[in-house]
Amino acid sequence: MSTFGGYVRGTATVALVDAIGIGLGLFIIGVPLALPLSVIVFLSAFVPLVGATVAGILAALVALVANGPVAAIVVVAIVILVNQLEGNFLQPVVMARSLSLHPLVVLIALTAGTIIGGIVGAVLAVPIAAVAWGIITVWNGPDKPAEFARQKRLEPKL
Repeated sequence: MSTFGGYVRGTATVALVDAIGIGLGLFIIGVPLALPLSVIVFLSAFVPLVGATVAGILAALVALVANGPVAAIVVVAIVILVNQLEGNFLQPVVMARSLSLHPLVVLIALTAGTIIGGIVGAVLAVPIAAVAWGIITVWNGPDKPAEFARQKRLEPKL
């Protein structure tokens, strides 16, 4: 259960950075509804790889209607910049720390999950990798219980 909690905390941290980055860009440009659009970015960022991008497209459409094509292009550039920062640096580092996995393992798990299972695979890949690593670290073979399940011996007092 702590693995799932670490995954949710890590994803929430990444989603918060996405929402702050895109929301700050929207606010600076003067796009109306910057705060609600930031909330949409935060909530959609829980879907790895595509969530924040889809919300960014929505923000770009709002910027296009309200402020014109130049503002929409700037919003698209901000969304691309934030998503590149998140996907290539922030998510692997945050997930690695919250799940005790190497960042490369997180990237490989995300890539494999996306290729094998699409969006659902991307959502489930990192927690499955973390659980598998947790099982590997405590497994001692079929004839011995895992480290945490062994009965502790009391040493005789002299």
